[in-house]
Amino acid sequence: MFDIGFFEILIICLISLIILGPKRLPSFFTSLEELYLKTKSGLRKLKQELYSEGFDDQNKDDDQGK
Repeated sequence: MFDIGFFEILIICLISLIILGPKRLPSFFTSLEELYLKTKSGLRKLKQELYSEGFDDQNKDDDQGK
């Protein structure tokens, strides 16, 4: 998806270390992980609700009618 190599990741880590400092960096990554997990969970719930409401069946009917 993203064309990011090893050196780009290394540069991002060094810049974040300089900006946040060694004391705040672990807590930043922890909060970033929590945000990622909440977003992933919310999208999973939304997908389940859409499928339970028949959203998938409506799209199949629309594709067959064209």
